[in-house]
Amino acid sequence: MTEKGEIEIETGGKTFKMTSEHITFNEVTATRHEEKYVPHVIEPSFGIGRILYCIFEHCFKVREKDEQRTYFDFPPAIAPLKTSILPLMNQPEMNAKVHAIKKELNKAGVSSKVDDSGVTVGKRYARTDECGIPYAITVDQDTFKDDTVTLRQLDSMNQIRLPVADLTSLLLDLTSGVGIQWSDAVTKYGLFNGSSEEKE
Repeated sequence: MTEKGEIEIETGGKTFKMTSEHITFNEVTATRHEEKYVPHVIEPSFGIGRILYCIFEHCFKVREKDEQRTYFDFPPAIAPLKTSILPLMNQPEMNAKVHAIKKELNKAGVSSKVDDSGVTVGKRYARTDECGIPYAITVDQDTFKDDTVTLRQLDSMNQIRLPVADLTSLLLDLTSGVGIQWSDAVTKYGLFNGSSEEKE
């Protein structure tokens, strides 16, 4: 290029002439002590810890008008425990009924936790919420009259009252992720306001 003012390039069986109008060459001497760059690589690997962290962060909520009441609103299908079972009072006959209900739930594969501590049922509801348990069953005095229990939903804090015979099948539907929704259960059984002992 310096001597003739042009160069020839052969490619694909053809010859092309490049002149100084098309190309120029410059020699530059530069001293570099550091060169920074941003890698354009996506890390494809991840562990179960990151998935769990994202679930916890996404499901963490605070009750309106009460910043002290926090809870996990896990979708029922992935909640580790599907329901808690609470006797309204710590009495032998109530505890026996609670364990009979738990036994039936275990047979159907519905995970549950019994909380028969001496604190008020309202505090046990709050404890259930903090653990992210989507439903809470309460056994009270009326259970022995008509064989019904109350079922409380975590997010809305609404309750329904239903026969013990319907309880297992309803929880299976509610926690499967493909069955009926809570609103369907409310439509079927109606909202239950609860006794003064069950108010939070």
